Amino acid sequence: MSKTEIFVSDKCPHCQRVFKDYEANPDKYDGIEIVNISESLPNLKRLLKYRDNLDGYKEVREESRIGIPSRVIDGEKVDFLEELKK
Repeated sequence: MSKTEIFVSDKCPHCQRVFKDYEANPDKYDGIEIVNISESLPNLKRLLKYRDNLDGYKEVREESRIGIPSRVIDGEKVDFLEELKK
């Protein structure tokens, strides 16, 4: 079974759609961990470990961005939740 983490911040305007979608469709997120990086330093460190090491975050690093909202699957594959930003 794959492990999916979605990294967001309650202070990020782009992430608000993820929070709203989660509230409206909680079943859609069954088995997915929502990690609010603003909630604690361990949560922020968890994102930074991925962001600093995974190739999927390369462009984010080069542009000095945070890289949220994003989804990490099995600690390897990175997807940016652009469709929820619109």
